[in-house]
Amino acid sequence: MSSINRPLAGPVLAFDLHEQIAALRAEEPYRRSGRAGRTLAKSGRFRLTLTVMSKDSEIGVHHADSPMTLQVLEGSLRFRAGGQEYTLDRGQVLFFGPGEAHDIRAGEESALLITISAVGDDYRPEETANA
Repeated sequence: MSSINRPLAGPVLAFDLHEQIAALRAEEPYRRSGRAGRTLAKSGRFRLTLTVMSKDSEIGVHHADSPMTLQVLEGSLRFRAGGQEYTLDRGQVLFFGPGEAHDIRAGEESALLITISAVGDDYRPEETANA
């Protein structure tokens, strides 16, 4: 289903993630490159994106201007961020602030949910520390 035919915002949106994952894996971008993504919801500065990756597929350097979470729904991921190396398995979630993630690689067929809640200068760690 293309973003033209589905709502990205509204008072309530519900998603069957298993159905969404299966649909992404059936699409041409996934068959061609081993990865595909779909924005499920966006409202103001909030974004919720579902991404699927085939085993050993990778995403190059990914730059985030704001804090984000990566939640592994299926499979496992390895990547570097902030000078640290991470492995995330199914059911795990990682929060990280603005910066870059390097060498994001799927250890097996994987699906992840990415949440971004601010854009650009909305993230002010000095205000969070004083709250």
